[in-house]
Amino acid sequence: MKTQGVASAGMHSQEKAVSVNGLNTEVLGGLIGMLKADSKAGRITFFSNSKWQDGMRSLTSFTGYKIDGKMHHEKERQFVLLGDEGVELSGTDAAPGAVEELMYAVGTCIIAAGNANAALMGVKLTRFEIALESDVDLHGLFALDEKVRPGILEFRSKITIAGDADEETLRKIALLGYKYSPVSDTVRNGVAMAVEPEVVVVKAMTAK
Repeated sequence: MKTQGVASAGMHSQEKAVSVNGLNTEVLGGLIGMLKADSKAGRITFFSNSKWQDGMRSLTSFTGYKIDGKMHHEKERQFVLLGDEGVELSGTDAAPGAVEELMYAVGTCIIAAGNANAALMGVKLTRFEIALESDVDLHGLFALDEKVRPGILEFRSKITIAGDADEETLRKIALLGYKYSPVSDTVRNGVAMAVEPEVVVVKAMTAK
């Protein structure tokens, strides 16, 4: 999450309130100070492991993450998400599909980035909602037309925000969340470097 352009404007609010919108502004301010002092710090690596279950269903687990090469919370964080697809795609609709889970990631990341900026500015939010729409052409998914991408063709968003600041400030907070959310930025601009996947083929176990 980036707080460019708002951190300095909101630092004075830390003296009045340590916690704003559920966020510790002293922690955020200290983090930003550390990043400004060391341009090589602040590299985070996230990990996930997805395993196919049956049909379109899969389970994805998340544990710890690395900050500047050091692992954190590997044993404490044990999260699992179920993925599926709709019945029209031969799924069972037991969980959101992959594109929907991407939309979940975008929405939650915009909220996190926007709220971080709001907290540092001392703005108390009363409402922050992200409505998203994604268009996909199944001709691309099933490789039926090489001219059609399998990915999202158009991504639309609507941000609703309210709080104890003027309209211009609230609009700025919403757009900072949208612009500097890592997931939103990735969807809009792509990954800086996508490494070709390593494929490991194992022998299938013979059923007894």
